[in-house]
Amino acid sequence: MIYPTNTGKSGEHLRLTTLESVWIQGKLRMWGRWSYIGGGKTGNMFNQLLTSKKLTKTAINEALRRMKKAGLDKPELEAFLRDMINGKQKSWLVHCTDAEALCIDRVISEVLAEHPGLICILRQRYEGRGMSKRKMAELLNDAHPEWCFRTCCSRVDVWLNLAEYMLYLPMRDAFSSGYLKTVC
Repeated sequence: MIYPTNTGKSGEHLRLTTLESVWIQGKLRMWGRWSYIGGGKTGNMFNQLLTSKKLTKTAINEALRRMKKAGLDKPELEAFLRDMINGKQKSWLVHCTDAEALCIDRVISEVLAEHPGLICILRQRYEGRGMSKRKMAELLNDAHPEWCFRTCCSRVDVWLNLAEYMLYLPMRDAFSSGYLKTVC
């Protein structure tokens, strides 16, 4: 079987290889989940619970109490936990540690500082459960009814690919240096 290293047309510029694309999207998904569960406040406690690999009723109740105290309402918390339980991949790697998330957050804010639109589109795509590309294109089409839906789909794809391409090298460098070297 032939395993392609690139997706898309040959000779295209600004395109990551398949493995690079999967790696950066995985990091962005973990960052988005971390952002969703409290940006490190409740996330720190939740990550400790996840990494302990031994869940007790007391630890779960303590986590729920702290999350309520931090302002996460019950329906939102239930939806988040239900998505985790019903997810296809059961892995301890669905969440990142606070150190990893802060590193990802720092790289995003440094690289995309002059491009707030790209930061916004990354947040839409990866924060929490994330929005589908189709839903993002529908919202863009609502904002710009003069554009056809296919144009909106193409623009969303191009913007996401560009943001991921811009982030890949700085993110790889950040994770390959220092104490985060063991993470990736």
